[in-house]
Amino acid sequence: MLLLVCFFVGVLARRSKALPEDSHRAVNAWVMFVSLPALVFRSIHGVKLDAPMLLSCASLWLVFFVPAIVALVLVRRGGDRGTLGALALCSGLSNTAFVGLPLIEALGGKEALGTAAVVDQLGSFFALFLFAMPFAAYLAGQKTTGAQWLGKLVKSPALIALVLAVVLRDVVVPQAGTDVINRLADMLSPLALASIGWQLDLSALPGNGQRIALGLSWKLVLAPAMVLGLLLLFRGQFGLTERVVVAQAAMAPMVTAGVVAADHRLAPGLAAALIAVGVPLSLVTVPVWWHVMGFL
Repeated sequence: MLLLVCFFVGVLARRSKALPEDSHRAVNAWVMFVSLPALVFRSIHGVKLDAPMLLSCASLWLVFFVPAIVALVLVRRGGDRGTLGALALCSGLSNTAFVGLPLIEALGGKEALGTAAVVDQLGSFFALFLFAMPFAAYLAGQKTTGAQWLGKLVKSPALIALVLAVVLRDVVVPQAGTDVINRLADMLSPLALASIGWQLDLSALPGNGQRIALGLSWKLVLAPAMVLGLLLLFRGQFGLTERVVVAQAAMAPMVTAGVVAADHRLAPGLAAALIAVGVPLSLVTVPVWWHVMGFL
């Protein structure tokens, strides 16, 4: 109920025109620079990062690799760079922070947030900076160096929080510090969903129906099915960790993927449409995936 209320608060706030048009940027900045690092630190501090969990996170890289490789092959055969780039970016990157973390908490409780935060950072976040942004630059004809991407990666507040949480995993945080971190982390869910509601824009839907259906079929159905099959094949067991990984793979397209597509002039209208349809739809499809996995 909290997620739905906050989502529609964001929708209504934008349509009321009571706030500046770019108000969501301040909310996004707070989430990315304050609430998300606090949540990552709280969720990962004391959590054991074993090899199976890290390999599970890497399965989200495959969610991007498959449409990206298909896009590159089709571009070489004369396909439209903009359309294929937008489809690969938005169908290959999961919204594991703004939508994923609140939704995982609603479905699996706070005990599921540790795994969800690791998947967000080492899965989706790494895929964005290490693979998706160079991919977009290539399709746009831009030349960039690996050092530039690496520099952006290591300056991320959430990644810094992850490193601190691992380094300080045996250090007991004072109760006052824990209380502050908890309050800041708990702000992520309502603010993130309000921001998503604010950014909902359906103006790009006309004319993109088939492309949206293609991209979301991979993002919401086929990609999580692939991850589920791989985990069952290689892990041989199915617990809370695997359930969270599949759910994160099933999340809506990443909002930042739309920003990257727009920055590189890769069919920004199509990217916006994929996000506009994918986010509210995922609020239904992800719980379905979660309950289906409950039988495993």
